[in-house]
Amino acid sequence: MKKNKNNNKHSIIFLSALALEIGSTMYISSVADKDMASTMVWAFLGPFIALPFAGYVADEKTWKGRFYLALSSSAGYAFGAFLSMQLILNH
Repeated sequence: MKKNKNNNKHSIIFLSALALEIGSTMYISSVADKDMASTMVWAFLGPFIALPFAGYVADEKTWKGRFYLALSSSAGYAFGAFLSMQLILNH
């Protein structure tokens, strides 16, 4: 059961990082476009997207566990950056 819980935790961190990276890129894009409404929406959503980090990372007790959370987060950010750039380049 513990292994499944860790897999869920890592998946949630990955998806959160992915969403946060895409949201951050959309925020920067809306600021660059001087779109006030879109900027406010992305600024509002950012902290909610980041909630899993606050809970899971703070609760992790071991350095090994923190490393795997950082790895999940890094993969999510990298994939989010890739998707964001694909969206920007193909727009």
